[in-house]
Amino acid sequence: MSESVGPTGILLVSHGSPRTEANAGFVALVGRIAARLGSDNILPTFFSLVHPDIPDQVAALASRSLRRILVMPYFLFSGQHITVDIPEILRQCREKFPGIELELLPTLENDPAVEDVVVERLSLYAGPAHRLPTEGAAIERLSHAIIEGQLRGCPDIDAKAKGVVRRVIHATADISFARTLRIHPDAVERGQAALAAGAPVVCDVRMLQVGITKVRGANLCAIDDEDVIAAARRQSSTRAAAAMEKLAPHFEGAIVAIGNAPTALWQVLEIARRGGPRPALVVGLPVGFVGARESKLALLSSDLCYITNTSARGGSPVAAAAVNALALLREEV
Repeated sequence: MSESVGPTGILLVSHGSPRTEANAGFVALVGRIAARLGSDNILPTFFSLVHPDIPDQVAALASRSLRRILVMPYFLFSGQHITVDIPEILRQCREKFPGIELELLPTLENDPAVEDVVVERLSLYAGPAHRLPTEGAAIERLSHAIIEGQLRGCPDIDAKAKGVVRRVIHATADISFARTLRIHPDAVERGQAALAAGAPVVCDVRMLQVGITKVRGANLCAIDDEDVIAAARRQSSTRAAAAMEKLAPHFEGAIVAIGNAPTALWQVLEIARRGGPRPALVVGLPVGFVGARESKLALLSSDLCYITNTSARGGSPVAAAAVNALALLREEV
């Protein structure tokens, strides 16, 4: 796909219905999606029966000087409309608007998030009837049995990484981490070796430091240090970033764990970029809507060894669970 300049337009396509209420409901849905994504260039369109149809909305976006338009069918399955009819409409649109790049996105078919919605709704009716245990070990066993059941049908997870995935899900009750976690092929081995060598775990915030309960070595955190606070003010940066800079001499061969601040992960990447000490493993799981996902994608594209994920989700409990899993797996070997 060629590089595009400027903003991107998005068309969400519904089939279209003879029922006015159904069409109005879809238009309202697209309006909510556009509001959540903060874009005025996300528009509803219909494949048939009603307007605005796809050519109408391509023309509308083209009139805004957009040169790239993504077309997402709000369809559950990829039948003839998706494989034949809509591509033909887009071909005609390309002829009419030769300067517009049009890309057809996949339908919702096989999207695991849709499956999650169905499982969540049906769990009230079809889930197994468990007698709820009251003893701690029994609760944990049942939790792991439920997690194993939830993992059925998920993409195959590397055996070494599965312990990390399982513990993150156990800590968050969020099965989506089974799909979004990204674990470097050497992450478990390198993380375990660092712990065995007594290397420290460098943390961005106190909450993460307190949550790492299975590591016997040192956990370092400098976010509350007076010189870090002063440096952050002086540099107009965050305390988390300034703390990473202060703790950089401890990075070599250590585990650096980020569970809160994207700015801390950006700073770790900057330290590595300029040739500074290199961690054995970066557990990069910051949380938030501003910079968290972007910092994780930057980590994935770096040459550092990582445990991270590809969404805005994260947080200290997630990062702590990943580090604790490495410690527990090392003890099991």
